[in-house]
Amino acid sequence: MKTKLPLWVAVLGLAAVFSSASATVLNDTYYGADGHGRGDVITDPGVTTYDIDGMEASRSGNQLTVTIHTNFAGHAGIESPWTRNSTGIGYGDLFLSTGWTPNGASPYNTDDAANGNHWTYAFSLADPLDNSGGSGTVYALGAGTASNHNPDVLLSDYFISCDSGCLFRNGQEVAVDKDLATATGNTGTWTVGAGFVTFSFDITGLNLDPNNFGFHWTMYCGNDVIEGLGQATAVPEPAPVGLFLLGLGLIGLGVVRQRN
Repeated sequence: MKTKLPLWVAVLGLAAVFSSASATVLNDTYYGADGHGRGDVITDPGVTTYDIDGMEASRSGNQLTVTIHTNFAGHAGIESPWTRNSTGIGYGDLFLSTGWTPNGASPYNTDDAANGNHWTYAFSLADPLDNSGGSGTVYALGAGTASNHNPDVLLSDYFISCDSGCLFRNGQEVAVDKDLATATGNTGTWTVGAGFVTFSFDITGLNLDPNNFGFHWTMYCGNDVIEGLGQATAVPEPAPVGLFLLGLGLIGLGVVRQRN
């Protein structure tokens, strides 16, 4: 005799495990200072390489995952003649803080590293020119001053060396100055996919509220910057109840298939 399990049981079992994994994408509405009259993205007409569309974040336990949706994914190493040591343009570090206090009003045309939000942490990439991703470490950033809110940060001006031969967004936070910042014991990984860059790292012991965090990311040149206030969608860890529901869903689908 075959056990007959309704289809709704199978669907419920799978939905209970996977339905909470979705996250809301926050669109890029931040410009930043020194746009040279180009608006959101500094580029030539018809070029979309540097565009950033948005960000989404999720949290599973103490693991924070932030995904940046950008056309720059997969393009690290381009424009080598205009960069410091001819490395090409790489991926920037991910800057974080609890809360967000930018300079000015949306779209923040006067905001830069000197007068904008003070970042307290940054997930620093081990090899920012790797188009597949790699490992990273969280750094704690020191206190800012009235004239420089982020003194232990390397700016876009540090990475771009083109005199007047190119335009880039000056004064934007790009990477941690590891000689000044303090490495924490928190590590993680980052990956590059089709149209996105994802950072995933441990936030245990950090003074960071994942439900109310400021974030900032750009590439070496800062030709497009995303910055704002985010909230990480909670994704349940695979606890025994979750695994039971997953198994129930799979069993249910198997029984339904047998009935058909």
